[in-house]
Amino acid sequence: MTNFFLTLLMFLFGISNFAQTNQGTNISTDHTFDKGSSVSIQNLSAPQIRDLAILGKVWGFLKYYHPKASSGTLNWDYELFKVMPKILSSKNESERNKILLNWTASLGEFPKKNNTIENAEIRYKPDFGWINKSLGKDLEKSLMNISQAERKAENHYVKIYSEDMPIPYFQNEAAYSQFKYPDAGFRLLSLYRYWNMVEYFYPYRNTLEKSWDTTLEELIPKFVEADNEINYKLAVASMIAEIKDSHAILSVWSESPLYEYQGKMRPAVNLVFIGAQPVVSESLEEKNGNKNELLRGDEIISVNKKPVAVILKELLPYASASNDPTRLSRIGVNLLRTNDSQVEVEIKRSGVTKSLKVKTLPLEKSLIGENSGEPAFKMLKDNIAYIHPGRLDVKQLDTLMQTALKAKAIVIDMRTYPKETMFTMKIGEYFFAKPKEFCRMTKGNAVIPGQFSYLSDEYMSNIKIGKDTPDYYKGKLIVLCNEDTQSFAEMSLMAFRAGPNTTIIGSQTAGADGNVTAPIVLPGNIKTIFTGIGMYNLDGTETQRIGIIPDIEVKPSIQGILENKDEVLERAIRFADEA
Repeated sequence: MTNFFLTLLMFLFGISNFAQTNQGTNISTDHTFDKGSSVSIQNLSAPQIRDLAILGKVWGFLKYYHPKASSGTLNWDYELFKVMPKILSSKNESERNKILLNWTASLGEFPKKNNTIENAEIRYKPDFGWINKSLGKDLEKSLMNISQAERKAENHYVKIYSEDMPIPYFQNEAAYSQFKYPDAGFRLLSLYRYWNMVEYFYPYRNTLEKSWDTTLEELIPKFVEADNEINYKLAVASMIAEIKDSHAILSVWSESPLYEYQGKMRPAVNLVFIGAQPVVSESLEEKNGNKNELLRGDEIISVNKKPVAVILKELLPYASASNDPTRLSRIGVNLLRTNDSQVEVEIKRSGVTKSLKVKTLPLEKSLIGENSGEPAFKMLKDNIAYIHPGRLDVKQLDTLMQTALKAKAIVIDMRTYPKETMFTMKIGEYFFAKPKEFCRMTKGNAVIPGQFSYLSDEYMSNIKIGKDTPDYYKGKLIVLCNEDTQSFAEMSLMAFRAGPNTTIIGSQTAGADGNVTAPIVLPGNIKTIFTGIGMYNLDGTETQRIGIIPDIEVKPSIQGILENKDEVLERAIRFADEA
């Protein structure tokens, strides 16, 4: 287990540098479209949208399935621009299909092989249903024939990173940094590139409520009609948000011009959502004794005379998160952003509605972090031990556990991310009589893109919590969570939940579990990531988007915020005291 998590830690810290060392290089010397795609689209029609959707699917299928396209001997991005004008000018489906058939035939013959994985339990197989719809018998036959081609384990454009870290690594993808605002062809390339990465290598594509095919058709007009750099990058943001993944962060939000578009300033407050209502949970001005600014418990009604409901409707399409609580939490950071030194906020305070002109600070100075002076371990009243993994050095664990093990209950506050990933497995040694499994994982496949298989029993034998400990802790283990509990923290909850005396208290977690991909790069040097390994409960049920549902649900209330209470922790203490 130690080696696995050390590998994870090293990989996460080194991911950015590693990912950039081998991106943007093609074996091909084709420079035809270095200055632009020469694709221009005016008055996009419904048939053209359908044709462009089919083109994007065929282009991506060939990229990952045809040995010639995946070899890197062709600049596959530029091959798209050679065929796209023909597709746009095709008069009907029959002509379109003939163009695509000739294109696939031009790639030449290839050896066939039965590309199977030995001794692997398959969770999902590739979905080729779209090939059987409106492509004609000849093109359908050609594409299905290509699906049986012999392929190498390492495609020029993608490989599974390693046996120890089986995430998809999208290599040799050109960033096209010279285009801050790419032309229509390159904008569609951005859509096609990402859409096919998700289609073939996103382990949770099957959890999407809306058809991924439908999403492609809906996004095509957004990308084609994006008439400036901001609108192009907003189109990318809406695309990223469609996969409903809290891991799917996007670089352009912290860069010009979207940074300024959102606002470089904001009041120094933290917001939480009580239902759909944003409420001030912390205020720097209040801590400094200024009662004339936003205070704890203030309900935000409008910002610069725009109702909160309208703002949420505008921001939600770009909020990348797995579920509604996490999506609102992400929006909460940006709700009050502006480029002015003040922002007008309408609030409800103690039942009275009033307007305030609130001063703002540069964004980086406005964020209120956790109190770093708080201890990582303390004893609460009535013999209850409290551990905060976000502050804890694992080397201290053995010492503090000598005290914690004498307590009637131990509270682990997972409303954070562990400071050290070794924390979970190390502290797990105290809570289990013997090692226990707690999850199943899947990985993608570069040989059969779109296929996801469970990791082997041999691999998963290392993913257990606990050790042989006859004198394990037999008191109550209480674990706290909320929408800030994400990724490895959620995996930690899964592990703790396997224990005999564990109770989880709080609210739904972020719903993004499993290791992330290396950075994905899109035209305009836009970077993003998504969850790269599937994580499931032992019975195979989903955790993505659902997250971990607590045994006892507790959410903040306005009254609790006003009284400066930690209602989740207070409920945990009451539970610890129950017989």
